[in-house]
Amino acid sequence: MYDSVQEDLNRFEEEIDHTYPELPDVALETPVSELQMRNIRLTIRPETTIGQVVDTMVENNVGCLPVVDEEGRLIGIVTERDILLKAAPDFDAFAQKPTSEIMVNNPTTAHSDDTIGTAIRRMHDGHYRHLPIVDDERRALAVISVRNIMEFVVEHFPVEVLNLPPQPIDRRPMRAPEGA
Repeated sequence: MYDSVQEDLNRFEEEIDHTYPELPDVALETPVSELQMRNIRLTIRPETTIGQVVDTMVENNVGCLPVVDEEGRLIGIVTERDILLKAAPDFDAFAQKPTSEIMVNNPTTAHSDDTIGTAIRRMHDGHYRHLPIVDDERRALAVISVRNIMEFVVEHFPVEVLNLPPQPIDRRPMRAPEGA
């Protein structure tokens, strides 16, 4: 009887292994082109004003925009964080200035055939929330975000994600009162 139970357990474990692949296996094998990207081929030029960049981001509900030259090659990226840190303190003065004054030059990129694992590593190593996708001639194709990767994880591991235990709230009293 023990042998038959052990055989059943082994078979069950084997079925589970094939049903639920581990994230590293899926991520290492899946190209970034399979992510659900929203800002495909949405780009701006370095002379685009910061005010126009803000309007474009709001209209398209995106957190960053690739900056391209006249041939569509990626030369920079501007994020909402760049705008908040560099332009927001005096936005009226910056609104008419060109994006080139606040963009990040020559950002780290990925190719559409790079794996999600590679993209995650680059984003983690550089502390980026967005990663431009380019072709072999460095023409901007899209931008992937942390959100795109999270949607991929939820799509491929819904049971694991939906069954995560909630984080307990730290209920210790504050050491010092905040505010007035």
